[in-house]
Amino acid sequence: MKSVRLLFASGASFVAMATHAHADPVSLIATAIHGFLLSSTAVAATAAGTIATIAANVIVGGAFVGLSLIGRQRQPGTVKPSDAKGTFESGESSVIEGLGRVRVGGLKAFGNTDGSTRWRLVCRLQGPIDAVEAYFVGGREVTVDPDGDVSSPPWSRSGGSWMKWEDKKGTGAETAWPALIGAFPELWTSAHRVRGIAQSLVTFFNPGLASDKYLSLYQGGVPDTEWVARASLVYDPRDESADPDNPATWGWNENGILNAVHVLRRDPAFTSDRFDWPLITTQAVKADISVATKTGTEKRARCWGMWAWEGARKDTMEDILRSIGAEIRMTADGKIWFELIDDDPLAEISFEPRDIIDLEWMSGPEAVERPNVCRIKYYSPERNYELADIDMTGIAWARIDDEVMRYGPKYHDVELPFCPSASQAQRIARRLFLQARADTGVAVGNMVGLAAWGRYYGEIELPDLGDVEKVRLSPPRVDDSRGTVEIPFSVWPSLPAWNPEIDEADAPEPLPEMQYESDLPTPNPPTSALHITYPVSGNKEFRIGYSLPAADFSTIEATYRAYSGGLPGSWSGMSEQSTFAYVSADLLGQEIDARVRIFEGDDGSYYSDPLHTLSVGVNNAACGQPNLISGGASGSSPTASLDVTVNADELRCASIRLDRRLDTGSGFGSWITRDEQDVRPLQNRTFTDSHISLGGDFTVEWRLITKTTGGVEGAPRTFTVHVNPT
Repeated sequence: MKSVRLLFASGASFVAMATHAHADPVSLIATAIHGFLLSSTAVAATAAGTIATIAANVIVGGAFVGLSLIGRQRQPGTVKPSDAKGTFESGESSVIEGLGRVRVGGLKAFGNTDGSTRWRLVCRLQGPIDAVEAYFVGGREVTVDPDGDVSSPPWSRSGGSWMKWEDKKGTGAETAWPALIGAFPELWTSAHRVRGIAQSLVTFFNPGLASDKYLSLYQGGVPDTEWVARASLVYDPRDESADPDNPATWGWNENGILNAVHVLRRDPAFTSDRFDWPLITTQAVKADISVATKTGTEKRARCWGMWAWEGARKDTMEDILRSIGAEIRMTADGKIWFELIDDDPLAEISFEPRDIIDLEWMSGPEAVERPNVCRIKYYSPERNYELADIDMTGIAWARIDDEVMRYGPKYHDVELPFCPSASQAQRIARRLFLQARADTGVAVGNMVGLAAWGRYYGEIELPDLGDVEKVRLSPPRVDDSRGTVEIPFSVWPSLPAWNPEIDEADAPEPLPEMQYESDLPTPNPPTSALHITYPVSGNKEFRIGYSLPAADFSTIEATYRAYSGGLPGSWSGMSEQSTFAYVSADLLGQEIDARVRIFEGDDGSYYSDPLHTLSVGVNNAACGQPNLISGGASGSSPTASLDVTVNADELRCASIRLDRRLDTGSGFGSWITRDEQDVRPLQNRTFTDSHISLGGDFTVEWRLITKTTGGVEGAPRTFTVHVNPT
């Protein structure tokens, strides 16, 4: 049986392996062009949109002096996540752009005070971005309401907040911030628009220097702020309404192929007509195919991370391609596309012994140098969007035990700064690890070897043995004087089908967000989520129910977020009660998350795990009787009166209705509604009514009935009074 092994060349860096003094012009284009594609730096020269350029019109009234992000990032354009999460001060810095979902601080572009209130303008990312999903102040997550108020303790206050947070997405249509124009008319004018930059204006209010609240808010100075955002909008050729040359028609996507194309297209030299969109579409579909993981399924190739426009484009592109498991290619017509690397790629060309004059075979690296332990880092949302290690203990493919025993550990480090999944990272790393251990060789053939130009994968039949090896081809080298072609190759590793149960290590345990110094217990997730339509007013409301721990606390914070198109919005605050919270919103049929935490003073618990509801619905199960809080019915000729205060327990209760009927001696007549009031759980409602009769004796009966959104009535609570005028 013929053995088939698979072969490697590292990403696009193979283009530097050979010179082509004797190659024909077409061959030169087919091979050397890849290096130019990856190393182009035209964007840095033409994107007058560096934050440094913008800052010329932004940093006024005393520029900040501090550490430049360029000095803090990795030498490639890929931005180190730990640097990007901080806020920094600099008179000059590169534009930073995000892909997929990122956590980012940003450049403190302007800051000033009127002596009491402080303002901070933070430039976060090249825009436009899609949405902000989470907010952080001083490393702690907070809730920012739609009006900009930060409603989380310790910032919340009666009737407002000590902090206001406003955002712009960087669409290019930005106008100057009115608050800055009003506060600093000599420093900030309508010309200071900061266009095209996703940004935040954060306002810090002063509770009074002598107050305890001031110390609790600002004892460490004005705190830094961060986002978790869905970053760049990218062109998706699968969207029929999208135009590749009109960014206004683009949308957010974490698809690895589409994001790789987007980064290359940020160079204005690479116009849309230079790409093969049908082939890119095919690969984008492959990137979105669900693959098995240890915990379920996920899309095959996602891309999250940040890069600097002025960084080394070649290194950035290689980081992206390595992180998504893809490579850049060109068609025979010179069109650019990206292809995902399969574990068992199809051979594009085959060579038989008659095609090979000489074959030089080199075993993989010497055992004393050959990597035998694979270590992996990836852009980990579990670790608060940092590059995190995966514990590969017990994963057989990641450690060659007999070589470790003999020669000691020889590490092969795989760093994937644009890979947001531990599963995806391991599938890619296995291939890279085995490729680093692969055999290599050079096949010398006759001029038929020219057919290998532009080919990536081939098969070589070994002379005499008859074995067929699958190989990864490097650019051929032509010797015209001898009429031969040298084809460097490496043997493609044999990769069995991925089995998550044995091939995949667990992702790192989620690292809790920085929280307040507190021993408060974490609440359980909310127990229910309901839509309410009030029967009287017709107003809409969203409610959640919860049961809080038996602990001393002073404040409850409940938050929710709604999804659109399967993507979450930012968290919003609710009005909290002891067992439930509510907000005026129509979320019927929508997908939501809800969570709750508790505070004792300024000390807070962790958020509960979220309650996830795919479709918010109504609950029309009948409620019980209204609870009598106080009052009752009485009669004294000629009047019968009712004066009661009641409430209802159930989360689903939407109103309480008062009915009355009368018996004047011939039996009770029909019920007549006297009042109906919208109600929330445990909300006291007072009902009063009376009946006067100057005739004979009579009996009055009242009933109070709970109602749900759908009008379902509960058991009544009744009051009866008999009046005899004589």
